[in-house]
Amino acid sequence: MNRNQILLIIILFITVPLIWFFVPESNPGTMRSLEGVTLSNLNGEKFRISSIFANKKTLLVFWSITCGSCIEEIPFIMKLQNQFRDKITVIGVHPAGFPLKKIQKFVRKYTPPITYLIAVDDESRLSQSFEVSVLPKVVLVDERGRQLYSHVGYEESMEKEVEASILKLL
Repeated sequence: MNRNQILLIIILFITVPLIWFFVPESNPGTMRSLEGVTLSNLNGEKFRISSIFANKKTLLVFWSITCGSCIEEIPFIMKLQNQFRDKITVIGVHPAGFPLKKIQKFVRKYTPPITYLIAVDDESRLSQSFEVSVLPKVVLVDERGRQLYSHVGYEESMEKEVEASILKLL
């Protein structure tokens, strides 16, 4: 072996353990990846998402006021919340980048009133944790923040299938 090969092997043996030790777990939807993730409620007050998982499963609904399918999905999400009230907490998670006043105005004017918590993912960390690239996306997580179920998009014809899938996991 020449000197360059030996040097490369030494660098390899030093960097691999360092990468393993310092790079955080990147499995989507795990509590470790959600530690420290905060959202804002419609009053602009921040809260830790991990505090929501303590008592029961959580249905995260990633949506936007500019997404037609997301708006069409709201009555279905309210139905799920009412139906499974004792078993799940529902949070509508709006992406960052929209003025809070516009989101507040939409929620205020929406009829019937939205009955679940609406939050803003200010730093997009929750959206990144659950690899949200298309809206709407529904994610059911357990009391530890682990993803149990995920569904992308909304069509009225899919409601029964989504509802049955969630019910199986409660």
